[in-house]
Amino acid sequence: SNNGTLGVEYRPGELKYTQGGDWNGITQKLDYIKDLGVTAIWISPPSENELLSRDGEESGYHGYFTHNYNSADPHYGTKEDLINLVSTAHEKGLKVILDVVPNHTADYFNGSSSTYDSDSYQPAAPFNNPDWYHHFGDITDWSDENQVLNYDLGGLDDLNQDNPDARQAIKDAYKAWVEDTGADGVRIDAARSLPKDFIQEFENYLGVPSFGEIFVGDVDYVSDFSNYEWGVLDFPLFFQAREVFAHDASFTTVKSIFDQDSKYNDVNHLVTFIDNHDRDRFLCLADDNYQKLRLALTFIFTVRGIPDVYYGTEQNCYGGGVPTEWAGIANKENREVMPGFDEDGITFKYIQRLTELRKEYACLQTGTQREMWAEDNIYAFSRRDDSNGQEIISVFNNGTSNETRAIPLRAESSLAVGTTLTNLLDTSVTATVEAGGITGKVLNLTIPAKTAWVFTSDNVADYAPPARTVTTIRVHYDVGLGNTMYLRGSDYPLTWDSGRSMLNVSSDVWVYETERIGKGESFELKPLINDTTWSSGNNYTVVGGETIDIYPNF
Repeated sequence: SNNGTLGVEYRPGELKYTQGGDWNGITQKLDYIKDLGVTAIWISPPSENELLSRDGEESGYHGYFTHNYNSADPHYGTKEDLINLVSTAHEKGLKVILDVVPNHTADYFNGSSSTYDSDSYQPAAPFNNPDWYHHFGDITDWSDENQVLNYDLGGLDDLNQDNPDARQAIKDAYKAWVEDTGADGVRIDAARSLPKDFIQEFENYLGVPSFGEIFVGDVDYVSDFSNYEWGVLDFPLFFQAREVFAHDASFTTVKSIFDQDSKYNDVNHLVTFIDNHDRDRFLCLADDNYQKLRLALTFIFTVRGIPDVYYGTEQNCYGGGVPTEWAGIANKENREVMPGFDEDGITFKYIQRLTELRKEYACLQTGTQREMWAEDNIYAFSRRDDSNGQEIISVFNNGTSNETRAIPLRAESSLAVGTTLTNLLDTSVTATVEAGGITGKVLNLTIPAKTAWVFTSDNVADYAPPARTVTTIRVHYDVGLGNTMYLRGSDYPLTWDSGRSMLNVSSDVWVYETERIGKGESFELKPLINDTTWSSGNNYTVVGGETIDIYPNF
C-alpha cells in the first residue's frame, strides 16, 4: 500500500523507479538474512526523498535525493517501522547500519542558481535556506579538490558544511535517526566530497562508528580518510580484485594494494566488496561464471577487512548481463528486484560456509595478513593471530591450468613440519607442512585451475561443497593471434544479440562454462570470431550439465 503512485515514481519493471519493498519487508526476511550468516545489514538512507529527479528520468527510490532529512520516506514505512526493524534485528543478533547523506539534497537549484524554481520544488524546512548551499554548478574536474568539496555531484545540491547552521542541522537530523532507532553505525555517502574535519565531528556527534565512501582507487587518497572516521570502503582493493577475478588480471595488482596497508589507520576497519549499488554486478562482468564469483567471495572473506555482500549476490543476481557502468554510474539493472529467497542454492550455501569460517576463526576477523606467494595466477597469504598462534592459510589459483608450487610458510608461522592442513572449503583436500624452502617449512601443492583453498591445522568436521551442474562448451579452432572466440545462443547467459567471450586455454581450444543452465535443459548456440564472424552451418545443440566439443568451420 505504500509503493507510491503507479506510473509516477512507482513503475514496476522500470528499474530507475520505485519497485516496492520496505522496512517491514526486511523485518519479515531477517531470518533469511541471519541464515546467510552475515552479522550486520546496511540499508538505504531512511529520510524522505524527492519523488523524481529534475529531469523525471528516475525516482528517489535509492535514497540519495533527500527532500526531508527529518522524516521517514513513506515508500519505506514509518519511523516506527524502522525502529521495529532495528529492534527485531538486534533480537536476532544482527546489527543495522544506516546509509546517511550529509553532502547533498536532491537537485532543486538549476545549475549554479541560488533561487528555487518554485515554492513546491524545494527541500523541506529548514533545509530550504539557499544560504546553506554552494552554488557553483556541477563537478567537471574530479582532480580539482575545490570542485570535489564545493560543487554539485551529478546536479545534486551541495550542502555547505562551513555554514554553522547547516552543519548543526545535518548533525542533528542524523543523530535523531541513530538515537531514535538504535542503529549501530552509519555509512557516509559521498564522503570524498565532505570536509574531513566535518566527517570526524559528525561521527563523534552521532556516537556510532562510520565508514565512508571514497570512490577512488588510489590508496594514498583513500587511506587519509581513515584518520577521520572509524573505517572506509576499500575501493582501491575493489577495483583491482574485480579485475583479477572477473577479467583474469594478474594478482600482482592486488599485491600492490596490500603492500600499502600500513597507510591505513586500521586495515581491519576496511569494508571490502566485489560489487555494489553504483557498479555493475560481478556476475555481469564475469560472464555469469559462478566459479569466478566463488573465488572472489572467498578472497574478500579471507583477506583483511570486513566483507560486504551486495544484496542478491547470494541468489546469483547478474544485473541483466549487460555492463552499463562504462557510461557512468550503474544505477539500473544492478539494482534488480530480488528473484527469490532460496536457501538451498549453491551460492547461498557457499556464503553460509564463508560466514561460518569467519565466526569460527577469529584470525580471519582481526589476524595479521602476511603474503606467502604472489604471481600472475597464484596468490597465497596467511592470516594469523599472533597472540595465540591461530592461523589460516589461503591459496588461490586463478589460472586455467593446474599448477604446482612450493610455497614457503612465513617465518612468523608456528606450524611445525609434519603438520597436516585441511581445506575448510572441501575437507577431502589436505596438505602437509614439509621441511625446506627459505624459511625451513614449505607446502608442496598442486592447485587445480580456478580454485581456492583455505587451510587450517585444526581437526575439523567433514565438509564437502554442494554438487554443481556445470555445462562446458569447448570450441576447437585457431582464430589467429589477437582474435577471440565468442558464443551466442538461445538461453541466458547466452543471447543472440551479443556474444560472450570464451577463455583461451591453448592455441586452438576455447572454453566457456556456466552453471546457470539446469541439468538436462537443452539450448542452441553458435561460435563467432571477434563476435562478428559467425561459424557456418546449423546451430549447435547443448544439454545442461554436459560437456560438448565443437569443431566449427568459418
